[in-house]
Amino acid sequence: MFRIGEFSKIVRVSPRMLRHYEKCGLFIPAETDRFTGYRLYSAGQIPLLGRIAALRDMGFSISEIGDILPNMENPAYMDKVLREKSASVKLAIKAGQQKLEMLMQMRDTTRKEQNSMVFEVEIKKLPPVKVLTLRGIIPHYRDEGMLWEKLGRYIAENEIVCQNNGYSIYYDEEYKESEPDVEIAVPVHALGKSEGDFVYKEYPEIPVAATIRFSGPFDGGYDAASEKLAGWMEENGYGFSGPLRGYVVEPPAEDGGMAKCLTELQAPVKKI
Repeated sequence: MFRIGEFSKIVRVSPRMLRHYEKCGLFIPAETDRFTGYRLYSAGQIPLLGRIAALRDMGFSISEIGDILPNMENPAYMDKVLREKSASVKLAIKAGQQKLEMLMQMRDTTRKEQNSMVFEVEIKKLPPVKVLTLRGIIPHYRDEGMLWEKLGRYIAENEIVCQNNGYSIYYDEEYKESEPDVEIAVPVHALGKSEGDFVYKEYPEIPVAATIRFSGPFDGGYDAASEKLAGWMEENGYGFSGPLRGYVVEPPAEDGGMAKCLTELQAPVKKI
């Protein structure tokens, strides 16, 4: 038999934790000296302690461990318990991954905002423009590149003459957590024949538009620019009269560098 200090060295579990397990009814000393009150443990108890430690490391609570221990020789019971815990752990991993992605996005956004410059709001009339468009429902706003890749392949395969800047229009009346309705477009010199999802059209003149430009990465400057645009509209008594659109004034460099990229948010507005 071993006193608590000796036993703790053998099993590498602190006396404090052994007393805690005893208090919870999980692990009772083999004997207690009736004269000294010393707790005494036997080598035969080590497998039980190993099971408790394993279940604890899997994330089971003390109360759950108390329910499991008497049933560990029941295969059906253990299969059910372990499957349920596996599903719970998977959900926790997924939630943790989402939090990690949010942290990384915030870090990237903060860094990109530091490299962006936001200009002043301007009111102006936007002339009509002939465009080749591609509209679709995408998983998230950040996935807009899927549409641009598809449109780019179509332009290359059909040798279409167009400008190297473009538009992004967001048709939903409110922000969508997923599956937003987005249309992208490139200006063309003449309207051609539409084919499937690739549609030629003319964007009409916008008599009054509140516009604001920002330089640098789109996902860094957009939030700052849209915040400034919203503040200006509110202060000056304007409301939307059409869908907001983004216009790439100066595209990214050929090597993908965004430092010289210049984007303009264009909001059709009216006095309210």
